[in-house]
Amino acid sequence: MTYRILLSVVFLSFACITESFCQNHDTNQDSSHNSSAHHESHKKHLISASINHTVIFSAVKDGKSTSNISLPSFGLNYTYFFNDKWALGLHNDIIIEDFVVKDSDSKNGDDGHGNDEIAVIERGTPISSCFMLIYKPIPYLGIMAGVGREFSSHEDFTVIRFGFEAPYHLPRNWEIFGVLTYDINIGAYQSLTYGIGLGKLF
Repeated sequence: MTYRILLSVVFLSFACITESFCQNHDTNQDSSHNSSAHHESHKKHLISASINHTVIFSAVKDGKSTSNISLPSFGLNYTYFFNDKWALGLHNDIIIEDFVVKDSDSKNGDDGHGNDEIAVIERGTPISSCFMLIYKPIPYLGIMAGVGREFSSHEDFTVIRFGFEAPYHLPRNWEIFGVLTYDINIGAYQSLTYGIGLGKLF
């Protein structure tokens, strides 16, 4: 009698364990299927445009004084997503006004000819293009770093850029985002750009 009771308990335990395993296996399969579906629907490409303000540091006024000025600018970007965390982008900005900045290699004071002038660098509607590596620790924050070139009718400079993006996803694969970047134009000047944009995923 004891043997039969023990055998019954073992059988029931085995049946319960088997049923639990089957349920977990089905759940894992469903989870895996959902994950695969997510990756299949994950958009790899993003085209975006932004309206910005760019703060130019060490801008020159009247050839004698320096100050920070804010100028309107626009951004036009293409981004390719490797996965949910990493992306590579070609980010382009244009400042739609001409301006003058202090030459970073110059010194204040007499220029050697009796003139108290500041050596300057002229910028004519400069366009910067940078390859940006983007890391997204969370869906609503992108940390960016990259290098590129700023082109102008006067002179071109190498650019090192750091920044942040804060995207918010909208229906039909649209997104709105805020952007903040800091540019170091080697041998020229530095600038801070902030703005808001709209992008399309496909």
